[in-house]
Amino acid sequence: MSTYIPTKEEKERYMTRAIELSVETASKGFGEPYGCVIVKDGKIVGEGCNRVFADCDPSAHGEIVAIRNAGTNLRTYNLQGCSMYTNYEPCPMCTAAVWWSRLDRVYYAQPIKGSTDAQQEIGTTVLNFVTTSIDERSIPGEQVESKAKEALDVIVKYMDVA
Repeated sequence: MSTYIPTKEEKERYMTRAIELSVETASKGFGEPYGCVIVKDGKIVGEGCNRVFADCDPSAHGEIVAIRNAGTNLRTYNLQGCSMYTNYEPCPMCTAAVWWSRLDRVYYAQPIKGSTDAQQEIGTTVLNFVTTSIDERSIPGEQVESKAKEALDVIVKYMDVA
């Protein structure tokens, strides 16, 4: 966990940049109006805006793009010591990326709750999808049991797991 504590003015400056990125992406038709910056020790180390339309990539949310950019710039997947500033509370996918990247903190301007009905419904739908058993989802999963041991052997061989 970082010991750096941003001032109110710094938080507002970083959030202003995230909002600028959200306007930029929407005005250029790259994606919906979501922007994000990653900050470490008072310096922006990554930026991202929604690029879902531009990249034909449903995972290219502003937060994901910013995490990728920060990881590339810092040459690490571990973003401990960094904070995220995003114009909108992260969706479930982006929240998982925050956890996987080990960010210290997330600052957001607009919460999902109290937002548009459509945005709240999307968040609820995705959360319900993720928390439903994989074989009962609207896009179901099916295990190929005959390959389970082979897949586990690879994980055990290449990862530090017991």
